[in-house]
Amino acid sequence: MPTIDAQGSDEGQHDCARGKHCAARKTVLADDGKYVTVPGPTYRAFCDLDTTKIRNCLLDLPRRFVELGAHIGDKATLDGPRVSGGGKFAPPIPINTGVEAFQQQIEEVVTSWEERVRDAANLTDISGNRRAGMAVKVACQVLAGHVQALIALPADSMYRTCDISRAEHIPDEAVGYIHDGDWIGYNLDLGGVEAGTEILNLHHRCMARLGMTPQHHDLRTACWECEVPRLRRWDGTVGLADSVECRNCGAEYLGDRLARLMVEEETLVRNRQAQRAS
Repeated sequence: MPTIDAQGSDEGQHDCARGKHCAARKTVLADDGKYVTVPGPTYRAFCDLDTTKIRNCLLDLPRRFVELGAHIGDKATLDGPRVSGGGKFAPPIPINTGVEAFQQQIEEVVTSWEERVRDAANLTDISGNRRAGMAVKVACQVLAGHVQALIALPADSMYRTCDISRAEHIPDEAVGYIHDGDWIGYNLDLGGVEAGTEILNLHHRCMARLGMTPQHHDLRTACWECEVPRLRRWDGTVGLADSVECRNCGAEYLGDRLARLMVEEETLVRNRQAQRAS
């Protein structure tokens, strides 16, 4: 791993793999006078803030997995898998196959990464017949405790399955398709970047499935760039974002710029409240 020299050189650093979604991103003024978003620099696949997010998602996933199980008896929604019917006289499906399929995907993803991390970190192999809930819990504990090893994994072929209703999400570079009823199996080269991304995406989909509706905060202040009042602070799976984005021109407010914007917003709100009270 590269090291910083006595002069504080950042040689060997690169952009965080989260790109414009990086938790350590900044907005800088480009040569053309416009603000652009720059991901945080890191020596690893992800910056420290996003690595912490990945760890926190792993610690939270087992609880969400159990909560999903309570929804298996719920009526399936349109985003669930398409199940072949047997005509109008076919008996109804007793479970929400969309939830069950998603739980199966969670178990598949985290246990496959657990196997690779155990191999890379020379950990004892405890694979065997484990109930799904316990398998997910143990896998997430191992991954959260060795998250640096997880995100440093080199690319290697891994097997994935996908519900046929989500076939459009299969990457173009996938090979070795196996079509088995409502499932599609394929192989894909995956490494540390994909590991972190899969964990973050699984957690986000869990929260959405559980109806954790985001509470976005729309500001009254007009955007400093386009002068249109379309500023929003997005609410994600871990609370309000540490940034504000203009939905009109795409300008983003981070760090000191965000702090100054929020002061202006609070002043505007107080002034309007005082006007209504007078």
